[in-house]
Amino acid sequence: MENSLFGLKVINHLLPHRPPFLMVESVVSYSGGDAPALNAEHPIRQTEPVFAGAELPLCWPSVYVIEGLGQSCNLLSLIGTLERSFAAKGLDPKSVCGALMGMEANNGDYTTKLLSKFLEEGAMKTFSKIGLLASVDVEVTGRVNAGDVLRYEVRRSHVLGALSRFTVRACVGERVVVHGAIVGAQLEGTA
Repeated sequence: MENSLFGLKVINHLLPHRPPFLMVESVVSYSGGDAPALNAEHPIRQTEPVFAGAELPLCWPSVYVIEGLGQSCNLLSLIGTLERSFAAKGLDPKSVCGALMGMEANNGDYTTKLLSKFLEEGAMKTFSKIGLLASVDVEVTGRVNAGDVLRYEVRRSHVLGALSRFTVRACVGERVVVHGAIVGAQLEGTA
């Protein structure tokens, strides 16, 4: 999308989901710190497989909106993990977003190359972990139709061990269609 930090090229490196189950197409903003936040988008096209054979109006399933919020929470967590990995290597953690943008643009600078190496070699221990939804407490307040651009807004509010709580909101323009909280758990994977 036009005003994004990065799109599908980078998202495909970070998330295991693929269409038609990939519900995030671009990350439009990110802020780190004690309460990191991320905004992402997904345009709803009339050609989406879920609409095959459907009658008008074409309404995007609410469970897909909630899945997109979960994927956005996962992206937020992964960027935070990349920042910690950069800091552990003596690099500026604030350079992660620039490196992700460089990957999207095929920029060959050192930080972008290092990030690509992290992702390709699986050097991040996060990718050996399994992310699970532990709790979803959301309210669906509106519909999303074909032609809408769905915006996900997620903010991590609490961390307790392997659990992270996120306040979440999905909007179409200024209209809120889903809001609430998601708790995610990160468990060690088995080889």
